[in-house]
Amino acid sequence: MKANEIGNLECVVVYTCRGKDKILSEGGSQAWRIDMSKASKHRYLVCVQNRNQTWGQASAEHQTAFLIGKISSVEKSMEADASDRAIIKISEYADLNVPNSWDGNRNPVAYTKLSDFGIHSVEDFENLNWCRLGTRFKLNLGDQEPEMTRMPGDDYEAVMLDELPSPIVATSIPLSIDEAKLGLALKFGVRVDQIDITIRG
Repeated sequence: MKANEIGNLECVVVYTCRGKDKILSEGGSQAWRIDMSKASKHRYLVCVQNRNQTWGQASAEHQTAFLIGKISSVEKSMEADASDRAIIKISEYADLNVPNSWDGNRNPVAYTKLSDFGIHSVEDFENLNWCRLGTRFKLNLGDQEPEMTRMPGDDYEAVMLDELPSPIVATSIPLSIDEAKLGLALKFGVRVDQIDITIRG
């Protein structure tokens, strides 16, 4: 890969109440309603902290990207009430500290670029302090199925607790293109870069 291409790599970004220790102890980030095939085509996962609820043992400041992981697989979540959701498993991870990394999207899963988190070059990538995630073993006693834990909380509920920007009341106030795109992105629950505005003369 060319040095200037790594920043353009698309990654899976999750807005999670779970902190670093909880994610590492579970072997990855869960429990997400995602297209597993699409997510598994990506090499990297970035976790952004959501502190709207306290069940996940949050470890970073609100809306701060705090962890990047190398995706090893995307599998069905093993939590008892999350059979329709997935866990994004990782084999290696590194700490991040990038504030203001969530754009207000009401879906806690997004796809964006590594450059959005300060990773623009191979040097930036290699300067991260990568650690291997330890192998997790499950003790299976005969034919007895391992007990499944329940979801401690729901990130899809927590994301809705973020405050939306104050609505624009006076319709006569002129907007820039960027302001209009932001408003439309919040309205329709998509990323700003998915909004195109055409002005016809």
